[in-house]
Amino acid sequence: MALENPARRGRRPGTDRAADRSAGDSGDRETRPDLLGRIAAPLVAINRAPLTSYHVVMVVTALLTVIGLGMVLSSSNVLAFSGGGTPFDIFLRQAMFVGLGVIGFVAALRMRFALLRRLGTPMLLVSIGLLVAVLIPGIGSEINGSRGWINLGFFSIQPAEIAKFAFIIWASSVVAKRIRTGYWLDLLFPAVVGFLVVAGLVVVAPDLGMATAVTIAFLCILWFAGYPTRHFVLVIAFGTALFGVLAVAFAYRFERIRTYIDTLRGDFSNPQGAAYQSYQGMLSLADGGLFGVGLGQSSAKWFYLPEATNDFIFAIIGEELGWFGAAVVVSLYLTLGWAGLRIAMRSVDPFRRLLAGTITATIVLQAFINIGYVVGLLPVTGLQLPLISNGGTSAVVTLTSLGLLANCARHEPEAISAILSSPERRRRRRFSLPDPQPYTPERPVPASAAPGRSSEGARRYGEPVTRRPASGPGGPAPRRSGGGRRVAEPAPVPRPPRGAPRAPAYETMPIPGDAARDRRRGATAMTGRTARPVRGREEERRQPRRATDPGARPTPGTPRPSPIHRGRER
Repeated sequence: MALENPARRGRRPGTDRAADRSAGDSGDRETRPDLLGRIAAPLVAINRAPLTSYHVVMVVTALLTVIGLGMVLSSSNVLAFSGGGTPFDIFLRQAMFVGLGVIGFVAALRMRFALLRRLGTPMLLVSIGLLVAVLIPGIGSEINGSRGWINLGFFSIQPAEIAKFAFIIWASSVVAKRIRTGYWLDLLFPAVVGFLVVAGLVVVAPDLGMATAVTIAFLCILWFAGYPTRHFVLVIAFGTALFGVLAVAFAYRFERIRTYIDTLRGDFSNPQGAAYQSYQGMLSLADGGLFGVGLGQSSAKWFYLPEATNDFIFAIIGEELGWFGAAVVVSLYLTLGWAGLRIAMRSVDPFRRLLAGTITATIVLQAFINIGYVVGLLPVTGLQLPLISNGGTSAVVTLTSLGLLANCARHEPEAISAILSSPERRRRRRFSLPDPQPYTPERPVPASAAPGRSSEGARRYGEPVTRRPASGPGGPAPRRSGGGRRVAEPAPVPRPPRGAPRAPAYETMPIPGDAARDRRRGATAMTGRTARPVRGREEERRQPRRATDPGARPTPGTPRPSPIHRGRER
């Protein structure tokens, strides 16, 4: 007879199986990740990759450009054929401008930011000259009641788009020098002077839509620079009141406001009047349904919908590609906004932070303003859909701006570390991009109109405030307040002699408590404490350390590890 196990004596039949099954299930749950973890793991890995922002900007730019060319071809063939040419005339002209924009994209991707900052003021002066020239009869041409184009024969250029791009670069440069002073007047002047000149010339054209775009760019620069909230609200209130006055000062603008109010209420009692364009746009969106009528099968482009290739091209997208096609376009703009704000948050250079944030916010907000008035949520302003609407100057300027955004993505601290430590960097090719340069802090501009402030005492990160030592024999006595107490003063910052080599600049301020961890992670003076382990470094850190003699010296002839890979040896 088989002996009975004492451990099973107190169990009922079937209980051991249930216990074993539950123990096995709990073990499987511990070793097998859940479904949400499986889905989130690749997303987390992509988010932690050092060049994620750069790749996202490149992919989204390519997709929006291809979609824009396809929709321009689909929506313009009837209009081009009716003008006596071939159905591809408007498309070929737009493709030529896109080619010029790609050249601008590559040039902006390879440009050094020091050179870009030096070109900011000349670009702004040239764009102001173009805005003045467009107002001169015989030079500027009037289209749809706005004198905003200069006809060069085969094509026309829109100086307002160029001025908006030049203003963003110039204003980001002058505001970046004044961020560390901590005074709101330094952030406002002289950027507000350039804004008033550019916006005033655009309003005189008159082109209230482009003036709105320039105003959005200026407000984004102030917001990303940390402008005080109460002053920011006052600036927005003043701008809203001013634009309200300008909107009701002209009859056709006031009619757009009335049309917008009627559209919100669903009142289309006069579809052949001022609400004709908005009414036809909504009919196009309604005809598309979920999946659309098919690419190239739109009926609104047969002269039912005015500006079908430009301002209301999103209605053609909704009609031909349906709700899903429109959702893809909206998701691409949302992805671009996420990537641009991610670049701005990770940039340590104030100029790159302001430039990336302002370019992203301007493009995305302009896109959603266009989509908003097509679906009836906003009044019609005449702003184009970036990279999709038919417009040569807008395509060139937008692609060049996105090239600068991709350049900012390559200058993130982790991206710099990954690029400089990559083995492919040694195999340089003729058309390869130049190595990104780390940020070198510059001397802040002294605060103006602020009694008692200075560039050393008012900056956010500087030398600690200490008391002066007691006066010795023959030394100066410490300054005292009226009550006889000693007053804390900023420690004097010695100025290096002219021509002396600069010490390596950190990407961020080093923290003494994290010095040991930074050395283990391979941080250097070029990357700072924001460096992260790259290929294979995580696996090497998990391996047990080898016991070494602290007093042992390295063998002669052993190569010394480079600063980037020094953390791996430790």
